[in-house]
Parts: sequence; C-alpha cells; structure tokens
Amino acid sequence: MQKHRSILNTLLLIGLAFPLAAFAQTSGVKGRVRDIDQKSIPNVTVTARVDGKVVRSTTSDSKGRFTLSLEPGTYNIAFDAKGYGTGVKYDVKVKPNDIRDLGSNLLMTRDRGELILVKGIVFDKANLSVRGAPVDLFEVKSDGSTRKIQTVYTNDAGEFEFNGLMNVEKVRVTASAKGVSASKDIVTDSPQIYRTVISLPLEHETRD
Repeated sequence: MQKHRSILNTLLLIGLAFPLAAFAQTSGVKGRVRDIDQKSIPNVTVTARVDGKVVRSTTSDSKGRFTLSLEPGTYNIAFDAKGYGTGVKYDVKVKPNDIRDLGSNLLMTRDRGELILVKGIVFDKANLSVRGAPVDLFEVKSDGSTRKIQTVYTNDAGEFEFNGLMNVEKVRVTASAKGVSASKDIVTDSPQIYRTVISLPLEHETRD
C-alpha cells in the first residue's frame, strides 16, 4: 500500500511540474534584419557576445526574422551576412522570462568592397554637362528582358551614381531630358566601380 502511495505521489508531482514547464517563458531577443531598401536579409548570423566572446548564435530565416534564447544579462548583439558590413547593437539588456523585441528594422548596409557600383556623367551635343536629368538603371536579364532597379538625377556637374548592386551580370543606363534619351549597356560581372558617359542629342541650354 505504501509503495502504491509513493508511486502515486511521484506521478502527481510529475503531472504538476509538466504544465509549469510547458508554460515557462524563456529569455532572449528577437527581431528582423533588413537592408536600407527595407528588403529582408536571410541567413544573417546573429550572435550574442559578452566581453568579446560569443555565448550563443542563431541565423535569420528567409524573411530576416530571428529569435535568440539567452540567460538574463547584458549583451552586444552582432549581425553578420555576406555582402554586408557587420552591425552591432550594444548593451542590450535581457530580463528574466522576457523575449526582448529589437524591432523589425534592424538595418544592415552593403559592404562596398562586395558591390557593383555604377557611376557616370551626362553630356549634351556641345559636350557640356546636363544637370537635373533623370537617369534610370535597368538589369538586363539573359533572355533580353529588363527590370528597372533605380532612378537618380544628375547633379550640377551632370554626374550621377547609383546605390551598390549585387549579383547583376549586365545593366542598362538610360538618361533622358527634354524628350530625348540615350542608353549604355554595361557588363557587370564582378564587384567594382563601373563608369560610363552618356551623350544626349540635346542642344546646349544657356544657364543664367
């Protein structure tokens, strides 16, 4: 009889403990990593560091989201991804039984050494710079179709520069002004700076 009571008491204790464990909260941080264009960054390595040492890490999913379980304490949270500069949030405090939300706009910037950079200048028929001209950048795909990436405007010196690109093998730069336009195709098969000159069939405009 005593033996049966002992077994019953043990089962009751296990039964009480299991629901408590099931509902117990953990501590840590969560968030979502994006680039400056608000696009999610997948496969970001997220690490928690104390005194420069990595104590735990995880990887963001296809939508840039992550959750990292941590003991209560203060951490530096670092973000690393190929083609991006390392980002760090310092002195992140984690409280007991609390998943701290670091937000959905943890921004990472491109590593310029890994980027395709397209720059140039726009001239008119007199070989003088054209200011304020819209310049469009297109990706030229292998089947000949195009996808518009960005539009910028020339400065007072007729110069333009696009944001850095990755994994684009060919681009088309199109400048326009006063109803005329001209384009240049550029093979962009490696990360570097590509410069181009676009001449518009445009008469020179006298400036005040």
